[in-house]
Amino acid sequence: MASSGNDIPLSSSDQTPTSSPIQSWSENYGVTLQQLTGRRAPFPTLQSFSAAQTRRGEWVLFGGRTNGLHNFPEASQSDNGKTAFPPAYQNERVWVYDPQRDRSWSKPLSKSGLSAGKQLSLSTTNAEDLQQGDVLFHVGGYVYDKANDSFQTRNRLSAIDLSALSAWVKGKTKQLPGNAVLSTAGKPMQVNGQDTHYFAVTGGDLLAGENSNQAQLIFGQDFQTGYGDEATTVQIYTQQVRNFTIHYDRDQRKLGYTNNGVSDPNQSKYNRRDGNVVTQLSLNQKQQIKQQGEAIGGVFYGGAGVYTVPAQIDLITGQPTMANPDDAATFRQGINQYTAANVGLFSRQENSQTNLVFGGISALTLDPNGDPFFNSENPYPFTSQIAAIKRNAKGEWSQSIPGSYPALSTASGEPLTFGASSAFIPLAKGQDPRVRYLADGVVDLDRLRRRSDPGESVLIGYAVGGIKSQLADDFNDPTTYGSTNWTQASGEIFKVMITPN
Repeated sequence: MASSGNDIPLSSSDQTPTSSPIQSWSENYGVTLQQLTGRRAPFPTLQSFSAAQTRRGEWVLFGGRTNGLHNFPEASQSDNGKTAFPPAYQNERVWVYDPQRDRSWSKPLSKSGLSAGKQLSLSTTNAEDLQQGDVLFHVGGYVYDKANDSFQTRNRLSAIDLSALSAWVKGKTKQLPGNAVLSTAGKPMQVNGQDTHYFAVTGGDLLAGENSNQAQLIFGQDFQTGYGDEATTVQIYTQQVRNFTIHYDRDQRKLGYTNNGVSDPNQSKYNRRDGNVVTQLSLNQKQQIKQQGEAIGGVFYGGAGVYTVPAQIDLITGQPTMANPDDAATFRQGINQYTAANVGLFSRQENSQTNLVFGGISALTLDPNGDPFFNSENPYPFTSQIAAIKRNAKGEWSQSIPGSYPALSTASGEPLTFGASSAFIPLAKGQDPRVRYLADGVVDLDRLRRRSDPGESVLIGYAVGGIKSQLADDFNDPTTYGSTNWTQASGEIFKVMITPN
């Protein structure tokens, strides 16, 4: 597309009244998504799920939901949230998939030997995950508890031995060993005078801190009730970062944590959930790589709009900061604000990082002519466009759209969008010497370009699952955007390819 040149109007509900211009894609590499075809192994349709990878490169998938976008019941409807989140679509199976051999296995958690509480923790939607080696640290998530006939946000930090979980799913062990899944509860606390718990967070993110065993639990919410009945709903946005150290000893079957500090909640800046929080790399004055967290997008500003100004998170102190949204020089993100598969590309040579967000939900989309098109915040539209959010060596930000998902359609010919609530799974370590990850979710772009020929496409990972949404034939008719009658969970796998020019 051509550069939009000027600021682009947004909804009055959004954090800023305008978006920064959408620039033409001018990087010296291309980005494409390719549908992984020819698969024969069973594969789940999942969205808002947890995904990890064993040392052998096998994917481990659990939690999430098997239907599309949740329903929006009438405010007066009181069924404890079951209309919004039908319990039948809560995923209570663990899947293992080998992408190299196209083989899959699955088992219900009910046969794992895990306690009822641990089974709930592994059945959650929109949990926060951080993989460290062969262990996945898993926090919170929203879940229906059949025993109590109620919904909750789980107040748990779990440590999951991925190889042990995979071995059980594949039938190598009848039950999980006692130390395969360890769990600990978070302490009670308050946010803005409301009672909550340390790990009771859904729709946030979990990043590694810079210190050993340190983690940052970033933004999100504690939804304590069923969804839809406004008279009884208890919804607490954390509006903060929770900085903690994990104490994990698999052999001793011990898991605990130490709170290092909690940032002050700020409603106008950090009332964020369901965005994308990435690890952002840059060079310090000694030309050493430093890390920080970067929250790009998220909802809901003022209860209805999207966040457009990125927030930075210090990965040592856990303190967030944000540029002044009223400053005309501040970057304002207009595209792909909602949770979706994403990956970063860092260049030491240029001291820049580009964060790619694959589809999702967006305040701005492109019309058939390739021009930015604003629909409405009620609802924001699903999109297949790829957003590229870049920070250069001067610390300046820009946004562009380098491509989109492949054009796929329903059996009746209606086009589909992909990406919302999907997961990015990186290429397994050692599969391709051209692909190296410098940090969680950040590829060494210089190495990839140096070891690849111009025009040679390189697989760096996969965009998996999420919500697929059917669009109307008339682009300007938003009647199907965001409608649960037109959305489903996706079982698609797309290869993420980088092609140096």
